[in-house]
Amino acid sequence: MRDYHGTRIVWHAGGLLGFTSIVCLIPEKNVGFAIEVNAEESEPRHGLMYELLDHYLGLPRQDWPQRFHDYRAKRIVGAVAAMKQAAATPAKVGPSLPLDRYAGTYSDPWYGKLAIGSDAKGLTVNFTPTAGMSGRLVHYQYDTFIAQFDDPGIEKAYLTFQLDADGKVSSISAKPVSPIADFSFDYKDLLFTPAAEPRK
Repeated sequence: MRDYHGTRIVWHAGGLLGFTSIVCLIPEKNVGFAIEVNAEESEPRHGLMYELLDHYLGLPRQDWPQRFHDYRAKRIVGAVAAMKQAAATPAKVGPSLPLDRYAGTYSDPWYGKLAIGSDAKGLTVNFTPTAGMSGRLVHYQYDTFIAQFDDPGIEKAYLTFQLDADGKVSSISAKPVSPIADFSFDYKDLLFTPAAEPRK
């Protein structure tokens, strides 16, 4: 819910790959509408929503799709600059352990298991509950690696390994590499710890 020019608006947006939608209600006007778009760009659906809101509320017309386009373009330019700066200036430190000592099965109570593997090319990563969310880990700095997924549609993530006093991995935290990653890739809510060994 939000206030838009003094009017209560109830709305929600969502989508799947290749398809997005918005449902919007203006209770005091007894108005509701839904927008369905067979594309993932946000500008058309949000722009149309605000054009319809202005129409039903008797507000002056604005070019909302263009405003959203300009806002998104500015965010993308800023994000690209931030990512280039981060990629150009990693500390030349680490990793602390031989790569095979990072390998193992880790678990987040909400998400499930994360499998870190080791082969001749380095480390691999597999977010096992999500089909196809696998790839390689490339060292970034210290004990942080970048998960580069085989599927380019999955946002890259920083995985940071925390070590205990004995030099063993005690946990793995994560965050998206891109500062404008879609909220669907809310890696920061995950905290993986070594999975318990199965009982024999």
